[in-house]
Amino acid sequence: MNIEIRDEREVGHYAAYLDGQLLGLATWVKVHDTVILPHAEVNADWAGRGVGSLLARRAFEDARAEGLSVLPFCPFMRRWAELHPSYQDVVRAVRPGELPSVNSAVHAAHTLEVVAKSAAKAVPASPAATEPVPVVPAAPTAT
Repeated sequence: MNIEIRDEREVGHYAAYLDGQLLGLATWVKVHDTVILPHAEVNADWAGRGVGSLLARRAFEDARAEGLSVLPFCPFMRRWAELHPSYQDVVRAVRPGELPSVNSAVHAAHTLEVVAKSAAKAVPASPAATEPVPVVPAAPTAT
Protein backbone atom coordinates (compact mmCIF):
# COMPACT_ATOMS: atom_id res chain seq x y z
CA MET A 1 0.00 0.00 0.00
CA ASN A 2 1.57 3.26 -1.15
CA ILE A 3 -0.44 6.31 -0.06
CA GLU A 4 0.54 9.41 -2.01
CA ILE A 5 0.35 12.83 -0.34
CA ARG A 6 -0.11 15.50 -2.98
CA ASP A 7 0.65 19.17 -2.50
CA GLU A 8 -2.55 20.83 -3.74
CA ARG A 9 -2.01 24.12 -1.94
CA GLU A 10 -3.05 26.00 -5.06
CA VAL A 11 -6.57 24.95 -4.04
CA GLY A 12 -5.87 25.20 -0.31
CA HIS A 13 -4.96 21.72 0.89
CA TYR A 14 -2.87 18.59 0.87
CA ALA A 15 -4.60 15.43 -0.31
CA ALA A 16 -3.97 11.76 0.33
CA TYR A 17 -4.60 9.29 -2.50
CA LEU A 18 -4.35 5.57 -3.01
CA ASP A 19 -4.62 4.39 -6.61
CA GLY A 20 -6.36 7.63 -7.57
CA GLN A 21 -8.93 7.37 -4.75
CA LEU A 22 -9.09 10.39 -2.45
CA LEU A 23 -8.57 9.26 1.15
CA GLY A 24 -8.33 12.57 2.99
CA LEU A 25 -7.53 16.27 3.01
CA ALA A 26 -5.70 18.71 5.25
CA THR A 27 -6.53 22.38 4.73
CA TRP A 28 -3.56 24.79 4.56
CA VAL A 29 -4.03 28.56 4.99
CA LYS A 30 -0.93 30.74 4.73
CA VAL A 31 -1.06 34.18 6.34
CA HIS A 32 2.24 36.08 6.19
CA ASP A 33 4.82 33.82 7.91
CA THR A 34 2.29 31.47 9.51
CA VAL A 35 0.45 28.43 8.24
CA ILE A 36 -2.94 27.77 9.81
CA LEU A 37 -4.08 24.14 9.72
CA PRO A 38 -7.80 24.52 10.39
CA HIS A 39 -9.17 21.19 9.22
CA ALA A 40 -8.20 17.62 8.46
CA GLU A 41 -10.62 15.01 7.20
CA VAL A 42 -10.12 11.34 6.36
CA ASN A 43 -12.61 9.06 4.60
CA ALA A 44 -14.37 6.97 7.27
CA ASP A 45 -13.16 3.75 5.62
CA TRP A 46 -9.57 4.89 6.22
CA ALA A 47 -9.92 6.38 9.71
CA GLY A 48 -7.33 5.14 12.19
CA ARG A 49 -4.90 3.96 9.51
CA GLY A 50 -2.43 6.85 9.69
CA VAL A 51 -3.68 8.87 6.73
CA GLY A 52 -4.21 11.96 8.90
CA SER A 53 -0.70 11.59 10.31
CA LEU A 54 0.78 11.44 6.81
CA LEU A 55 -1.07 14.63 5.90
CA ALA A 56 0.04 16.36 9.12
CA ARG A 57 3.68 15.33 8.72
CA ARG A 58 3.77 16.68 5.15
CA ALA A 59 2.19 20.00 6.16
CA PHE A 60 4.56 20.46 9.11
CA GLU A 61 7.62 19.46 7.08
CA ASP A 62 6.76 21.83 4.24
CA ALA A 63 6.14 24.68 6.68
CA ARG A 64 9.50 24.03 8.32
CA ALA A 65 11.28 23.86 4.96
CA GLU A 66 9.74 27.19 3.97
CA GLY A 67 10.65 28.88 7.27
CA LEU A 68 7.02 29.24 8.37
CA SER A 69 5.44 28.77 11.78
CA VAL A 70 2.40 26.52 12.18
CA LEU A 71 -0.80 27.27 14.01
CA PRO A 72 -2.46 23.84 14.38
CA PHE A 73 -6.04 25.06 14.67
CA CYS A 74 -7.94 21.80 14.21
CA PRO A 75 -8.02 19.39 17.17
CA PHE A 76 -6.37 16.59 15.17
CA MET A 77 -3.47 18.77 14.03
CA ARG A 78 -3.04 20.19 17.53
CA ARG A 79 -2.92 16.70 19.06
CA TRP A 80 -0.57 15.46 16.34
CA ALA A 81 1.82 18.32 17.14
CA GLU A 82 1.68 17.44 20.87
CA LEU A 83 2.52 13.81 20.08
CA HIS A 84 5.44 14.77 17.84
CA PRO A 85 7.70 17.04 19.91
CA SER A 86 10.31 17.15 17.13
CA TYR A 87 8.01 19.65 15.37
CA GLN A 88 7.63 22.04 18.32
CA ASP A 89 10.16 24.41 16.74
CA VAL A 90 7.55 25.42 14.16
CA VAL A 91 4.40 25.29 16.31
CA ARG A 92 3.03 28.49 17.74
CA ALA A 93 -0.05 29.51 19.69
CA VAL A 94 -2.61 32.15 18.82
CA ARG A 95 -1.29 35.55 19.92
CA PRO A 96 -3.42 37.90 22.03
CA GLY A 97 -5.97 39.70 19.86
CA GLU A 98 -5.22 37.52 16.85
CA LEU A 99 -8.15 35.09 17.06
CA PRO A 100 -10.67 37.20 15.06
CA SER A 101 -8.17 37.54 12.19
CA VAL A 102 -7.35 33.83 12.28
CA ASN A 103 -11.05 32.96 12.19
CA SER A 104 -11.57 35.33 9.24
CA ALA A 105 -8.66 33.77 7.31
CA VAL A 106 -9.98 30.27 7.98
CA HIS A 107 -13.50 31.27 6.93
CA ALA A 108 -12.20 32.90 3.74
CA ALA A 109 -10.17 29.80 2.87
CA HIS A 110 -13.20 27.58 3.45
CA THR A 111 -15.32 29.80 1.22
CA LEU A 112 -12.73 29.67 -1.57
CA GLU A 113 -12.57 25.87 -1.31
CA VAL A 114 -16.36 25.60 -1.56
CA VAL A 115 -16.37 27.92 -4.59
CA ALA A 116 -13.58 25.89 -6.24
CA LYS A 117 -15.47 22.63 -5.66
CA SER A 118 -18.66 24.15 -7.06
CA ALA A 119 -16.86 25.45 -10.14
CA ALA A 120 -15.30 22.03 -10.75
CA LYS A 121 -18.72 20.39 -10.64
CA ALA A 122 -20.47 23.04 -12.74
CA VAL A 123 -22.03 21.92 -15.98
CA PRO A 124 -21.02 23.99 -19.00
CA ALA A 125 -23.70 26.52 -19.90
CA SER A 126 -25.87 25.88 -22.91
CA PRO A 127 -25.65 28.42 -25.74
CA ALA A 128 -29.10 29.72 -24.79
CA ALA A 129 -27.87 30.45 -21.29
CA THR A 130 -25.15 32.75 -22.63
CA GLU A 131 -27.47 34.86 -24.80
CA PRO A 132 -28.19 38.32 -23.44
CA VAL A 133 -31.37 38.68 -21.46
CA PRO A 134 -33.59 41.46 -22.82
CA VAL A 135 -34.00 44.37 -20.45
CA VAL A 136 -37.51 45.69 -20.01
CA PRO A 137 -37.56 49.35 -19.02
CA ALA A 138 -39.21 50.08 -15.73
CA ALA A 139 -42.48 51.94 -15.73
CA PRO A 140 -42.10 55.63 -15.01
CA THR A 141 -42.83 56.58 -11.43
CA ALA A 142 -44.76 59.62 -10.36
CA THR A 143 -42.72 62.33 -8.70
